[in-house]
Parts: sequence; structure tokens; C-alpha cells
Amino acid sequence: MSLKWNTCSILAMCVHIVQGLSVHFKNPHPFYVALGRELVLEASIEKTLPVEKIFMVAWECNTASGSRRLATWQSDAGKTQEARISIENGGTTLKISGVQESDFGRYTITVTDQDGTQTLTEKEVSKSEKPPEASVELRCDVSGERAHWDSPVVTWLIDGVEVTNQTANVSDGGSRLHLQEVTGHNYTCISNSSLGTSVAQFIIPDSSEFNKAGSLCDAAKAAIVLWVVLVIALIVIGIFYLKRKNDKGRYNSAPS
Repeated sequence: MSLKWNTCSILAMCVHIVQGLSVHFKNPHPFYVALGRELVLEASIEKTLPVEKIFMVAWECNTASGSRRLATWQSDAGKTQEARISIENGGTTLKISGVQESDFGRYTITVTDQDGTQTLTEKEVSKSEKPPEASVELRCDVSGERAHWDSPVVTWLIDGVEVTNQTANVSDGGSRLHLQEVTGHNYTCISNSSLGTSVAQFIIPDSSEFNKAGSLCDAAKAAIVLWVVLVIALIVIGIFYLKRKNDKGRYNSAPS
């Protein structure tokens, strides 16, 4: 049985070498996409023989309800089964907009050469139940370090209280502090090594300070507006006064 299996494997490898054509997905990991979003699958076709000619590229989706042809690329032209499906880059890129429940399944790209020999690869596409969590992080970076025998030990303080992996999300040996699970105003990183101790702080102003700054800004804007109005009023009064004075002078100098 083992000899037969090895013989079949060797024959398959020989056929693959003679064929000189292979296809694989650029991203080897399983794909997840949310409903209503766009699915983009990118494959790459490799030719080991320069004379190898591609006759057709076809995409199919296999689900529990059956298999359906999505798109084909032949003679430098692509043909799709639905308006929301497009095919590009010689048939190696498949795009589906407005993903639906029926779009989740195993996707197959099949490449056929001029002799009718086919090679294919598959990719599982599953539904993303919830979006990934966004993360904001602070990094404690000791730049320009000289050579030393030990690695820096990083300690984080939030509002003067030390945090650990049990109370916060700290990664990369403690050099990164993720903020999605912690709140505070004063973030302090302390780096200790054989070279000494280094301290850095990042302070987030209190919301009351923002409100105070906003109030001062609004007051300054109001003062500027009043000053501009006052200047315009003085100019108008001055012009009116000069005009009246000139009119009075002309009246007095007129012959009786």
C-alpha cells in the first residue's frame, strides 16, 4: 500500500512538472468577511515552462446547498454571473461586493492550459461575526541604547499605580501598553537596565481642562467680534460726522 501510494505521488509530481503550471492564493490563511462588505480573493499563477499558455481561468463557490460557477476568464476577457461580481488581472482576482449569506463557502480557482490540463486551489471563506477590536497603544522606546548585557525591564504606571498583565494589556516584553482596557490621565513608563533608569510620561489633559480651554477660546472669539464691531461703528460715526461738517461748510459759504 505504501509503495503504491509513493508511486502515485511520484507520478503526480512528474505530471505537475511536465504540466509546468500551478496556482495558489497569495494569502495562505482562511478568509473572513462580514455581511455587506467586499470580498477580494487574489491568486497567483506560476509557469515553469515559458511556452505554457493559459486557456481559461474559472471561479466556483461550493456551499452546503451546492456548487455554482461565479466567473470565467478566457481570451483576455472576463465573464461573471452577477453584476456584483467582477474578475480582474487575467482572472486571478475575484471581487464580490455586498457579501451575502450564500457567498460563504469554499472557493475554487481552476486554471486550464491549452492542452486541457487543469490545476486548481481552494480557499475557505467564512462569515466574520464581529469586527476586530481597534487598539490604541503606548510604546516605551529606549532609543539609541549602547551595548549592554541585559534587556531593559519596563514598568508602567497609570496615575501613579503600577499595572501588570493582570490589570492591563501589556505586550512585547512590557514595552507596549494597549489602552482599550485601561483609563487614566498620567501614563508613565520606567525602563531599568544595567545602563541605568529612564522615565518618560504621557499626560492626557482632563476633560475639564478642555472645557476651560474651550470657554477661554469662546470668550476670546467674542471679544474679537465686539472689538471689530466697535471699530466699524467708530468708522461709520467718523464718516457721518465729516460728511455733516462738509455739508454745513458748503451751506455757510453759499452766496445769499
